[in-house]
Amino acid sequence: MQIFLLKDLPGKGKKGEIINVNDGYGKNFLIKNGIGKPVDNSVRTQVEARTQSTAFHKAEEIAAIKELCKKLENARVKLAVKVGENGKMFGSVTGQEIAHELDKQGYNKVDKKNLVFDPIKGLGTYKIKVKFAYSLETQINVEVVNGNTGKSC
Repeated sequence: MQIFLLKDLPGKGKKGEIINVNDGYGKNFLIKNGIGKPVDNSVRTQVEARTQSTAFHKAEEIAAIKELCKKLENARVKLAVKVGENGKMFGSVTGQEIAHELDKQGYNKVDKKNLVFDPIKGLGTYKIKVKFAYSLETQINVEVVNGNTGKSC
């Protein structure tokens, strides 16, 4: 007997799935307790429509991420940091600072959690990996420059 699950059933399936069970278990337990209902043509149509909808939305999301990756390839982030007299930075550049600069440039879909890099503790240009869902990734250039505007006493 095929049952459409209305609730999660540990060890058998999750809500919205169709599972095969023994007739007695399906009729006397699952259907009786409101955990599932028998599969008919309307249920099959609903499951099929949901599957197609999910696939469509996933394809749209992947296309949007790919487009963002193409745009990010040309992105250049310039960060001005405080530097001591000997040329060493105070602290390091964080993912939040890079994400904030990207947000200013209009790339608001990039979160600090998407950035993968070793700590940046010096001036120069760095390539930072940006990872997204569905194993999509790209790289951006981050330029760290001296941000001291004048000498302090």
